Amino acid sequence: MLRKRRGFTLIEVLVTLVILMFGLLGIAGLMAKGQRAAFEAFQRQQALSLAADMAERILGNRTQAANYAAAAPVATPLGASNGLQYGDLLKNNITNCATAYCTSAELASYDMAMWEGMLLGYSERLATGNTLIAGVVNANGCVEQLGVTSATCPAPPANTGNMFQRRIRISVAWQGNDDTGVPTTSTCGAGLYNTTASRRVVSIDINVLEQCP
Repeated sequence: MLRKRRGFTLIEVLVTLVILMFGLLGIAGLMAKGQRAAFEAFQRQQALSLAADMAERILGNRTQAANYAAAAPVATPLGASNGLQYGDLLKNNITNCATAYCTSAELASYDMAMWEGMLLGYSERLATGNTLIAGVVNANGCVEQLGVTSATCPAPPANTGNMFQRRIRISVAWQGNDDTGVPTTSTCGAGLYNTTASRRVVSIDINVLEQCP
Protein backbone atom coordinates (compact mmCIF):
# COMPACT_ATOMS: atom_id res chain seq x y z
CA MET A 1 0.00 0.00 0.00
CA LEU A 2 1.47 3.35 -1.04
CA ARG A 3 1.96 5.98 1.69
CA LYS A 4 0.78 9.50 1.08
CA ARG A 5 3.72 11.94 0.96
CA ARG A 6 3.21 15.52 2.11
CA GLY A 7 5.60 18.30 1.02
CA PHE A 8 5.81 22.00 1.95
CA THR A 9 2.85 24.11 1.12
CA LEU A 10 3.26 27.46 -0.59
CA ILE A 11 2.22 29.25 2.61
CA GLU A 12 4.95 27.49 4.59
CA VAL A 13 7.56 28.44 2.02
CA LEU A 14 6.45 32.07 2.05
CA VAL A 15 6.52 32.23 5.86
CA THR A 16 10.04 30.76 5.86
CA LEU A 17 11.21 33.30 3.30
CA VAL A 18 9.74 36.19 5.33
CA ILE A 19 11.50 34.99 8.49
CA LEU A 20 14.77 34.58 6.57
CA MET A 21 14.38 38.06 5.08
CA PHE A 22 14.01 39.67 8.52
CA GLY A 23 17.09 37.80 9.71
CA LEU A 24 19.13 38.99 6.74
CA LEU A 25 17.94 42.57 7.24
CA GLY A 26 19.07 42.41 10.85
CA ILE A 27 22.50 41.15 9.80
CA ALA A 28 22.78 43.92 7.18
CA GLY A 29 21.89 46.51 9.82
CA LEU A 30 24.59 45.18 12.16
CA MET A 31 27.14 45.26 9.35
CA ALA A 32 26.27 48.88 8.52
CA LYS A 33 26.49 49.86 12.18
CA GLY A 34 29.84 48.09 12.48
CA GLN A 35 31.19 49.95 9.45
CA ARG A 36 30.12 53.29 10.92
CA ALA A 37 31.78 52.44 14.23
CA ALA A 38 34.97 51.38 12.43
CA PHE A 39 34.99 54.64 10.46
CA GLU A 40 34.56 56.67 13.66
CA ALA A 41 37.48 54.78 15.22
CA PHE A 42 39.60 55.41 12.13
CA GLN A 43 38.80 59.14 12.24
CA ARG A 44 39.73 59.32 15.93
CA GLN A 45 43.02 57.50 15.33
CA GLN A 46 43.88 59.84 12.47
CA ALA A 47 43.02 62.90 14.59
CA LEU A 48 45.22 61.65 17.43
CA SER A 49 48.09 61.14 14.98
CA LEU A 50 47.70 64.73 13.76
CA ALA A 51 47.66 66.09 17.33
CA ALA A 52 50.75 64.03 18.21
CA ASP A 53 52.51 65.32 15.08
CA MET A 54 52.03 68.93 16.18
CA ALA A 55 53.16 68.10 19.71
CA GLU A 56 56.44 66.76 18.31
CA ARG A 57 56.89 69.84 16.13
CA ILE A 58 56.44 72.18 19.11
CA LEU A 59 58.78 70.17 21.35
CA GLY A 60 61.38 70.23 18.59
CA ASN A 61 61.15 74.05 18.31
CA ARG A 62 60.28 74.92 21.89
CA THR A 63 61.45 78.54 21.80
CA GLN A 64 58.57 79.28 19.41
CA ALA A 65 55.83 77.60 21.49
CA ALA A 66 53.96 80.87 21.96
CA ASN A 67 53.97 81.50 18.20
CA TYR A 68 52.51 78.06 17.53
CA ALA A 69 49.64 78.90 19.88
CA ALA A 70 49.13 82.31 18.31
CA ALA A 71 48.94 80.81 14.81
CA ALA A 72 46.06 78.41 15.54
CA PRO A 73 43.73 79.84 18.23
CA VAL A 74 40.38 78.19 18.95
CA ALA A 75 38.55 81.16 17.43
CA THR A 76 40.21 80.68 14.01
CA PRO A 77 41.57 77.13 13.80
CA LEU A 78 43.69 75.81 10.98
CA GLY A 79 42.19 73.38 8.49
CA ALA A 80 38.80 73.05 6.84
CA SER A 81 37.49 76.40 8.10
CA ASN A 82 40.45 78.43 6.80
CA GLY A 83 43.13 76.70 4.74
CA LEU A 84 45.16 79.88 4.36
CA GLN A 85 48.56 78.92 5.74
CA TYR A 86 48.96 75.84 3.57
CA GLY A 87 47.91 77.98 0.62
CA ASP A 88 50.65 80.48 1.49
CA LEU A 89 53.20 77.65 1.55
CA LEU A 90 52.11 76.54 -1.93
CA LYS A 91 52.47 80.15 -3.13
CA ASN A 92 55.99 80.34 -1.59
CA ASN A 93 54.85 83.05 0.81
CA ILE A 94 56.16 80.80 3.60
CA THR A 95 59.72 79.47 3.44
CA ASN A 96 59.83 75.76 2.61
CA CYS A 97 62.09 74.45 5.36
CA ALA A 98 62.33 71.08 3.60
CA THR A 99 64.47 72.67 0.90
CA ALA A 100 65.92 75.81 2.53
CA TYR A 101 67.56 76.85 5.78
CA CYS A 102 65.05 78.32 8.23
CA THR A 103 65.22 80.32 11.42
CA SER A 104 63.22 79.02 14.38
CA ALA A 105 60.43 81.52 13.58
CA GLU A 106 60.34 80.45 9.92
CA LEU A 107 60.28 76.81 11.01
CA ALA A 108 57.23 77.52 13.19
CA SER A 109 55.41 79.06 10.21
CA TYR A 110 56.39 76.11 8.03
CA ASP A 111 55.24 73.61 10.66
CA MET A 112 51.84 75.28 10.95
CA ALA A 113 51.41 75.34 7.16
CA MET A 114 52.36 71.66 6.85
CA TRP A 115 50.06 70.73 9.73
CA GLU A 116 47.19 72.53 8.06
CA GLY A 117 47.98 70.66 4.86
CA MET A 118 47.72 67.36 6.73
CA LEU A 119 44.45 68.47 8.31
CA LEU A 120 43.17 69.16 4.80
CA GLY A 121 44.42 65.74 3.68
CA TYR A 122 47.04 66.96 1.21
CA SER A 123 48.82 63.56 1.33
CA GLU A 124 45.61 61.61 0.62
CA ARG A 125 45.11 61.49 -3.14
CA LEU A 126 43.37 59.16 -5.57
CA ALA A 127 45.68 57.08 -7.74
CA THR A 128 43.84 58.26 -10.85
CA GLY A 129 43.41 62.00 -11.38
CA ASN A 130 45.44 62.94 -8.26
CA THR A 131 42.20 64.12 -6.63
CA LEU A 132 42.59 65.31 -3.04
CA ILE A 133 40.66 63.29 -0.45
CA ALA A 134 40.82 64.30 3.21
CA GLY A 135 41.71 61.65 5.79
CA VAL A 136 39.65 63.32 8.53
CA VAL A 137 36.24 64.80 7.71
CA ASN A 138 36.25 68.61 8.02
CA ALA A 139 39.31 68.57 10.29
CA ASN A 140 40.27 71.71 12.22
CA GLY A 141 43.31 72.09 14.45
CA CYS A 142 43.94 74.39 17.43
CA VAL A 143 46.92 75.13 19.67
CA GLU A 144 46.13 76.75 23.03
CA GLN A 145 48.43 78.06 25.74
CA LEU A 146 46.78 77.02 29.00
CA GLY A 147 49.39 78.47 31.32
CA VAL A 148 52.89 79.90 31.58
CA THR A 149 55.26 80.28 34.55
CA SER A 150 57.58 82.95 33.04
CA ALA A 151 56.65 85.30 35.90
CA THR A 152 58.81 83.13 38.18
CA CYS A 153 61.96 83.91 36.18
CA PRO A 154 64.49 86.00 38.15
CA ALA A 155 65.80 89.24 36.70
CA PRO A 156 69.04 89.14 34.69
CA PRO A 157 71.77 88.19 35.29
CA ALA A 158 70.38 85.86 37.96
CA ASN A 159 68.21 84.16 35.32
CA THR A 160 71.17 82.32 33.78
CA GLY A 161 70.27 78.64 33.42
CA ASN A 162 66.77 79.10 34.82
CA MET A 163 63.80 77.61 33.00
CA PHE A 164 60.10 78.35 32.85
CA GLN A 165 57.23 76.24 31.59
CA ARG A 166 54.38 76.61 29.11
CA ARG A 167 51.40 74.28 29.20
CA ILE A 168 50.13 73.76 25.66
CA ARG A 169 47.00 71.95 24.48
CA ILE A 170 46.81 70.66 20.89
CA SER A 171 43.32 69.77 19.69
CA VAL A 172 41.91 68.34 16.47
CA ALA A 173 38.17 68.61 15.80
CA TRP A 174 36.21 66.87 13.05
CA GLN A 175 32.70 66.04 11.82
CA GLY A 176 31.21 62.88 13.37
CA ASN A 177 28.58 60.65 11.79
CA ASP A 178 26.03 60.90 14.59
CA ASP A 179 25.26 63.15 17.51
CA THR A 180 26.97 62.17 20.77
CA GLY A 181 27.88 63.96 23.98
CA VAL A 182 29.17 67.51 23.51
CA PRO A 183 33.01 67.60 23.82
CA THR A 184 34.25 69.57 26.83
CA THR A 185 38.05 69.25 26.58
CA SER A 186 38.33 72.08 24.05
CA THR A 187 36.13 74.52 22.12
CA CYS A 188 38.23 73.96 18.99
CA GLY A 189 35.89 73.88 15.99
CA ALA A 190 32.84 74.97 18.00
CA GLY A 191 30.07 76.26 15.73
CA LEU A 192 31.70 74.88 12.56
CA TYR A 193 29.74 71.62 12.27
CA ASN A 194 26.17 70.54 11.56
CA THR A 195 25.23 70.29 15.22
CA THR A 196 27.05 70.90 18.50
CA ALA A 197 26.86 67.18 19.34
CA SER A 198 28.29 66.05 15.97
CA ARG A 199 31.61 67.77 16.71
CA ARG A 200 34.35 65.38 17.77
CA VAL A 201 37.55 66.52 19.50
CA VAL A 202 40.77 64.88 20.66
CA SER A 203 43.33 66.84 22.69
CA ILE A 204 46.93 66.33 23.82
CA ASP A 205 48.51 68.43 26.59
CA ILE A 206 52.26 69.00 26.67
CA ASN A 207 54.61 70.90 28.97
CA VAL A 208 57.28 72.92 27.19
CA LEU A 209 60.39 74.07 29.08
CA GLU A 210 62.04 77.29 27.86
CA GLN A 211 65.05 79.30 28.94
CA CYS A 212 64.22 82.33 31.07
CA PRO A 213 64.61 85.57 29.09
